Amino acid sequence: MNRKIVSITLNPSIDVTLWTDRLSIDDVNRVVRENREAGGKGINVSRVAKAFGAETICIGLLGRDNSREFLGLLQDEGLACRHIEIDGAVRENLTVRYKDYTLKINRKGPAAPEDVLDRLYSLIESCINPGDIAVFAGSIPENIPVEGYMDLILRIKGLGALIAIDSDIFSFEQYGRLSPWLIKPNIHELRNILKLSGEAVNDIKDAAGRLCENGVENVLVSLGGNGLVYCSKEVSLRVSVPKVDVKSTVGAGDSVLAGFAAAYVKGGDNMECVRLAAACGTASVLRDGTGLAEPVVVHEIMEQVKAVEF
Repeated sequence: MNRKIVSITLNPSIDVTLWTDRLSIDDVNRVVRENREAGGKGINVSRVAKAFGAETICIGLLGRDNSREFLGLLQDEGLACRHIEIDGAVRENLTVRYKDYTLKINRKGPAAPEDVLDRLYSLIESCINPGDIAVFAGSIPENIPVEGYMDLILRIKGLGALIAIDSDIFSFEQYGRLSPWLIKPNIHELRNILKLSGEAVNDIKDAAGRLCENGVENVLVSLGGNGLVYCSKEVSLRVSVPKVDVKSTVGAGDSVLAGFAAAYVKGGDNMECVRLAAACGTASVLRDGTGLAEPVVVHEIMEQVKAVEF
C-alpha cells in the first residue's frame, strides 16, 4: 500500500529566528542575523517526512494578509500545500537566540470563521485515502471549540485515515474517545494528561500503558536527551540516544513524530519506526534556530540508538 502523510495545521506560523549580540532585559539587543520560514508543528512534520522520501501534503488555515509569503516559503522547500484562507494574518512566532540561550515567543494567531471545520473536512477528504496518516498537530485558533476539533478528527478517522496527534489540548478521557493511531506527548504533556507524579522510566511506561489500554494504539513519549519511551498493547521499548551538544530544542518533538510516521509508511516495524524517531529528534537539536532533522546526520546517529524491551 502506498501511504502518504497529510499534516493538518490549524494555527500555522511564520517562524522568525533572530540571533542577537546579547540578551539583556531593559537594554538594546541588536540582531546580527535572522531567518524566516514557514512553521507550525504539522508543517515541521511534513518537512521532515519529505526529507526522508515520504509523500506528504500540508493542509492549513492561512490568514490572507500574508498567505502569499507563507506559501512562497513552502514552495521554496518543495512542500505541497492545500489551504483555506481566512481573515487576518498568519502569526509570526519569534525565537531569539544568544549563545546557548533561547527565548521563544508564540503569538495567538487569527480567529477562524464558524464554518471552517466543515470546509476543512471537505478539503482533507479530497486529499486523503484509507491508510494514509493524518497528523493533527499544534494549537488551534481560540474560537474553535475542542469538541468541534475532536469531531473533525473523528470524521477524518471515519475515512480510514490513521490519526496521529501532537497537541496539549486533550484529556485522558478525550483520547479515549478519539482512540488515535499515535500520540506523541513529552514528559510534561504526559503528566498533564494523567496527573503523573513520578518521573522514573517505569512510571512513564505505566502511564503510557494506561493510554494504550484507553484506546491509543501507539504512545511515543519524548524525553529530550534521555531518549524515548514507546508503548503499544504488544510491546514497550526504552530507547536511548547518544549525548550531543544541544543548540536548540525547537522542533525536536516534530522531528520525532515525523521520523516514526516516515518509517511506518515505508513499511518499517515498531523497532525501525522508534529508532528513526529517536534519531530524528536527536539530529534536530544539533541545528540552530528552528532547524529540523537532516537525513545524513540522522543515519549517523541511528547507529548509536539503542532500543530494548522492558
